[in-house]
Amino acid sequence: MQKINFLANKRRNLAHQQAGFTIIELLIATLVFSMVLILIAVGVLQFNHAYYSGITQTDTQNTARSILEEISQDIQFSGSQITSPIANGGTDPEHGFCIGSDRYSYRLGWELVSSGPNVAKHQTLHALVKDSPGICSGMSAQDFTKPLANGSQELISQYMRVSKISVTPVSGTTGLYNIDVRVVYGDDDLLTNPTASNATCKIGSGSQFCAVSELSTVVQQRIQ
Repeated sequence: MQKINFLANKRRNLAHQQAGFTIIELLIATLVFSMVLILIAVGVLQFNHAYYSGITQTDTQNTARSILEEISQDIQFSGSQITSPIANGGTDPEHGFCIGSDRYSYRLGWELVSSGPNVAKHQTLHALVKDSPGICSGMSAQDFTKPLANGSQELISQYMRVSKISVTPVSGTTGLYNIDVRVVYGDDDLLTNPTASNATCKIGSGSQFCAVSELSTVVQQRIQ
């Protein structure tokens, strides 16, 4: 009899040990698993944010560098005086300058879009255009409300704007010029002072879609 009771107790113990998880154990396991998933999701989002932020910043820097190099090469090999055309006039006038026969026309602080520009958001179909040979004799920048002239080239990409661009002679020198270019990427709502020369990205507001790059250099004319 004792042997039978021993075997019965042993079976009951084994059955108890082989029983499934309790509700509390399942809740704890679910909570731990959910926390792991949340941590993974946060990590993926941060990586995605950093990735696109890096691409945006790189593209903006490359655009500013490309503009700087374009102007620098024209100055080095033009052998001509740099002239500053007058504005076209209007509420949002284009400005520009000529280096020899190459004309640069720009609309400061306006964001380049491919279609359907929203004036209230300072969007335009053209923001920085080089045309060669440009019409420099009349001392006027290209009118962006009209079709671009033949040989015109847009120098920045979509969602970018030129906040600052200047070519000035270095005082007391001959044929030496200082070039300063500031390019901003982003919509108006992501920027502080979007149309000003000191436009900057708002902190913590879509920073992966906003970037600023300002470059400057001094160039000597090689051909006089």
